[in-house]
Amino acid sequence: MFKKCNKDGCSKLREVAILPIIAISGPHGSGKSTAAKTVAELLNYTYVSAGQLFREMAKEKGMNLEEFSERAEVDDEIDRYIDNKTLELAQTENGIIVDAQLGGWILRKVADLIIYITAPVKTRIQRIAERENRSIEEIKKETLMREESERDRYQKLYNINISDLSIYDVIINTKKYDAAECVDIIMASVKKITKGE
Repeated sequence: MFKKCNKDGCSKLREVAILPIIAISGPHGSGKSTAAKTVAELLNYTYVSAGQLFREMAKEKGMNLEEFSERAEVDDEIDRYIDNKTLELAQTENGIIVDAQLGGWILRKVADLIIYITAPVKTRIQRIAERENRSIEEIKKETLMREESERDRYQKLYNINISDLSIYDVIINTKKYDAAECVDIIMASVKKITKGE
């Protein structure tokens, strides 16, 4: 994980550490954002959230997530902008963690480590409802609609089946592993790919 460079044409080479690009993907309420933020803080890496970009764009348009998801279904530029932005940042930052539903797919050719964090639907909906202090019924309707919309959009835009997990290096079920254990697994994986630096 090093890049050797020759300064001012001199014969003596120096080594400059190139820090990894890490993509963390997973469905809503899986715990991916919590894990990604924690690992970014521990490693002092740049943290980028595609979900945050999406929420900010929805807010700018005066829409809630359900309304903006419906807009994204007919406006390809929304997803393309977010995906292109995350790829651009990943290629320009040194040491970056990208937290994005489609992160593993968008960054699969440039990422050093691709992680998928998941949990059963019931568990995820319960977590979101508690976090947002809203009803289970409301969150279930919104989440399932949003995820169906995303599946359809990604298939249409990129011919990607996000149910295909074969591209991931590590898959973690956060119903089985708590937040701290999830972070430990990711840190161990990062240590493995950076061994020798």
